[in-house]
Amino acid sequence: MLRIELTAAAGGQPGHGELTVHGWPGGTDGLELSVLRNQDSLYLEAGGGWDSLPVWHAIDGLERRGELLVGSVGPWLVDPLVRDPKMVYRLQLRDAGQSDGGVLRIVGNILSSPAVGHPQPLNEPPRHAPEPVAVPPEPEPEPEPPAVEPPPVETPRPDRPLVAERDEEFHAAPAPKPRKPVRWLPLALGLVLLLGIGLGAYWYFVLRPQTQTPVAAAPAPTPAPAPAAATTGGENPCGEAALEGAGDDLAFIQACLRSNPATAQVLEVIDAAKQSKRCGVVQRLYAHKAQAGDAAIAFAYAREYDPQTFKAGGCVQSADAETAAYWYEIALANDPANADAKKRLEALKP
Repeated sequence: MLRIELTAAAGGQPGHGELTVHGWPGGTDGLELSVLRNQDSLYLEAGGGWDSLPVWHAIDGLERRGELLVGSVGPWLVDPLVRDPKMVYRLQLRDAGQSDGGVLRIVGNILSSPAVGHPQPLNEPPRHAPEPVAVPPEPEPEPEPPAVEPPPVETPRPDRPLVAERDEEFHAAPAPKPRKPVRWLPLALGLVLLLGIGLGAYWYFVLRPQTQTPVAAAPAPTPAPAPAAATTGGENPCGEAALEGAGDDLAFIQACLRSNPATAQVLEVIDAAKQSKRCGVVQRLYAHKAQAGDAAIAFAYAREYDPQTFKAGGCVQSADAETAAYWYEIALANDPANADAKKRLEALKP
């Protein structure tokens, strides 16, 4: 059984990492790699998708460093593996003469290649100069009108009455500018209308009932019995009743995990899901709770794959010693006193 680890690239470039393989006895020529996703038993395709049939990828660049195989891998492998941190992957290596595999460990925080477009930190300068902002040209100053000399003052003559001069001055004067319409008038009308509506409502709902003849109150009808809770599981969103009534596995799993169920409760609903062949619920609840640090759930999940305790006809298609060892290690990491997990782990390791 191989020990395989994926760590971030030395330069920290998103979408790139370093693959380390412990225990490969063969060489580095003609190596091929397959990736199995344990939760749904699908294999990684060349385009980053997942298929039910095994797909082998030629992998170059792995070099021997003592007992290790070490090499850089790019987005074709890193992006699908870090897309869902709750998934568990099993990698298989082969060449012309032999084949071996093991469960992948993703160590540290590895970013996918889409993270290249993340915003820059505030303490770093911008990577390109900002685009210039077009400044509208300043308007050219208008030419000042030519100075107009005042007309000479004429001395009124006896044959030209003063009233005629004033009449000419009146017609020569510019017309006054029209006044702007008053803008507060619509607001005042609206306030008056609202006040009228408020007074009418006050009379209708407060004063009017007092003027009517009181009538005897009719006896309150007996409330009909509330219908039974449907498909929600009542007060227990992580019980068997909620599982039976839930049409969507993902919605049920989310509601179950939000209720923070106890370990025994999770194991009960997993057993119910196995009986109803809802394997998606079984695999996701097992993996999520085990990865979250529940040692009992991890131990139970390991026994599903352990060749000694494997039961055919369930949601796990076949026994897998490597996968069982992986979950036994997680159980021991959270509960070092689990002697059964330690014993089975030692028996499964070569």
